[in-house]
Order: sequence, then structure tokens, then C-alpha cells
Amino acid sequence: MLHVVDALLPDALRLGLRELCEAHAALKQRHHGDALFSWRPERGQARSLHRPEHQRLMERYLVEHLLPLARPFAGAMDGVEWWCNTNNDLDWHIDKDEAEGQRSGTIRLPQLSTVFYPHVSCAGGELLVADNPPVQAGHRGPLPPFNSVISIPPVCNRLVLFSPGVLHRINPLQGERYSVAVNLWAHEPLTTPASAPPA
Repeated sequence: MLHVVDALLPDALRLGLRELCEAHAALKQRHHGDALFSWRPERGQARSLHRPEHQRLMERYLVEHLLPLARPFAGAMDGVEWWCNTNNDLDWHIDKDEAEGQRSGTIRLPQLSTVFYPHVSCAGGELLVADNPPVQAGHRGPLPPFNSVISIPPVCNRLVLFSPGVLHRINPLQGERYSVAVNLWAHEPLTTPASAPPA
């Protein structure tokens, strides 16, 4: 499944998420990578290194905009893991529980992956999504081959949702490209429990 929604947010919220991405980039300079994955459970206390006002902004994005669109594709969930990217490119990968992968070599998948672009002023930076048969939870070994890709340009105020286990990458870019990534999980990934103090 691949779903694209344009013109998602009102400008005030979109600009707030742009500021959140800039704050996340500043946190990256001071904290280990795993500490930057925030966890927002369905029940219980959230964990994040972000300031309370940024967490409230993210909560508004989740409750009012993202989750109503995402829940039909995800089913019952334990919570969401979220983080921001600024001007990054990434090689081919699948979204997974990184800590579980390092611990056991086993792939544990979210129910759904999403990326939202609150700010784009760049050439390149496309999201490439491969046509591979989705990798299944518990998979070990190399990632599967694929024959073709779908290229999704980063567009300001665009949301992209896609199925778990799908290979994807981000092309190199020139300019600025901010994104807010949210993965929906049936069970909390190992990456997040030690990621941050309670919010």
C-alpha cells in the first residue's frame, strides 16, 4: 500500500512542525541517535527529549490529522514512534525495530510507516519506494531484490503512508528538505524504551 495526501495541514501547524524539525536537528548535536526516537503510547506517559510545547504540537498533528488517516491501514496499535529529519539522504532500507535487529538479527516491523514534509526547498530528495514483495516480520538475511521503483517528490505539506516491509530510500538533495517520520506499532519497539526520559 502506498498513499499520498497533499495539502494536509493548515499553515500554522505546518510551520510549527517545521520549527520542530529545526529543534530536532539541534538535539541531534547533543544526544545519541537512539535518544532521538520519541514514543507516544495509546495509554500511559509519552517519552521525548523535545520541549513540552513541541510535544503538544506533535500530539495535535497525530490526533487531528495523521491518525485518522492512518488507523484504517494499521489496526490496533500500542503507540507511535516519531522523529524528524533535516536535509538527509538514506540508502535502501526498511523501517524496523533497529535495537531488535542489532540484538537478534531479526526484523521486527511497524504496522505502517509515514513521512510528512513541513518544509521543502530543494532539488532531488525524492522518496523512492521499491516494488519488492514486503519483507515479513522475523526475516533474517539480505533484503530482497526489486525490479522497479516509484519516485515520490518531496512536496511541502505532503504526507506519504506506506506498508511495512517495503524497501525505500531518499535520494541525495541540494537545498532544504524537512520531514516528520511516524511509525505505528502494535507493540513498542526496543529502540524507544531507553530513548528518552518520560515527557
